Amino acid sequence: MTELVEPFEKEKEPGGGEDHLRLGAASRKIEETIFILVGNYIPGFKGGGPTRSIANQVSALGQEFRFKIITLDRDLGDTLPYPSVAGNRWVRIGDADVMYVSPGWRGFLRMIVLLRSMDQSAVLYLNGFFPRRFSMLAIFLQRLGLIHPGCLVLAPRGEFSPGALQIKKTRKMLYIVLSRLLGLYRGVIWHASTELERADVLECFRRAVISIAGVIPQTRESQERLTRSVALPRRDIGEQPGTTERTRPQKISGHLCIVFVSRISPMKNLLTALRILQGVSGDVAFDIYGPAEDAGYWNKCKTVIGTLPANVRVQYIGEVEHDRVSDVFAEYDLFLFPTLGENYGHVIYESLAAGCPVLISDRTPWRELQDAGVGWDIPIDDTERFTTILQQCVDADDESYAAFRARAKEYAERFVANPEVVEANRKLFKNAVAAATE
Repeated sequence: MTELVEPFEKEKEPGGGEDHLRLGAASRKIEETIFILVGNYIPGFKGGGPTRSIANQVSALGQEFRFKIITLDRDLGDTLPYPSVAGNRWVRIGDADVMYVSPGWRGFLRMIVLLRSMDQSAVLYLNGFFPRRFSMLAIFLQRLGLIHPGCLVLAPRGEFSPGALQIKKTRKMLYIVLSRLLGLYRGVIWHASTELERADVLECFRRAVISIAGVIPQTRESQERLTRSVALPRRDIGEQPGTTERTRPQKISGHLCIVFVSRISPMKNLLTALRILQGVSGDVAFDIYGPAEDAGYWNKCKTVIGTLPANVRVQYIGEVEHDRVSDVFAEYDLFLFPTLGENYGHVIYESLAAGCPVLISDRTPWRELQDAGVGWDIPIDDTERFTTILQQCVDADDESYAAFRARAKEYAERFVANPEVVEANRKLFKNAVAAATE
């Protein structure tokens, strides 16, 4: 079965030029290896936050650690593999070596072989608690003594938030209880993005060893490196979100252009956003971007859309590639996002960076936004408050909104300049490597 795996160390072919999808490790010798399992990775974009979180970690720390990523060869929900990357072999994407595997049995077996070939001094980094192939598989293989990572780190990515646990609650709670009884996660280092996520993990695993390291935001330099490394859609995508100066539509009192950008699933709570709009007067346009991940949920949303008053116009635009998200936000007055929970919320940062104020739930790390003058974070059940704020935005004129937008961009710029987030992630991996080599 070992013949399924290409050798990792392989020199670049002579005369290869700028071959961005080359095999093998980088020319530098880095002994500190981090294996990462994640369901979707670039050039995919439908998987949302985890894809961006890992890409940003690699961009920030790829010169210090040797990242080897195992992921699917296609985007979330797609039936065909990426046309721009080679599957079933190691390819160089940015500062990481990536193995794109197929979703069938051949890919499943390849993953097992790859995990069994992992050196005992390596760190294994899992994204998510509930994904079967990209998290549970490794946990069970370790429990059975079939793989021996030196240290195992797990980032739950908001899966233990109260809102997330309410979705398919019985199945999730059964697995949590079973895993505690079997001690499946004994010795795991949990990566929490915030103190709030740390508290959520402790609610389920009271003896968990938890390291807090915030999510690294995207910078212009990191996006440029990714652009050079993989055949992403060719646009001027080297821009950091919000850095492009463009002519914005004028904000007219009595009119409001609202946008929703996210996966259409119960967790993202589009249904509540639509219901909030029922009580708003004035000329309101609400555009929806994102993959319809849950067809049944999307049908419920369409039913509510059919009941909205004539003054509220709703359009489903469809999926949007990550490199276009900044441009999308720049065209709107407000990002409405009453999510049931986010461990970070890349899309919230991207909205603010593009100068688009946000109206979100209080179940994200983005808090006290009203005090900063860049938006609002409202209790998820306070629909009256949501409606009141929407009406205030409808009634606002262009002069007041221009200041609102400027503050949003400045707020995002200050956030991305914070070096403590990168340092916390560096410390997380350093400590994991130290534990692996003890």
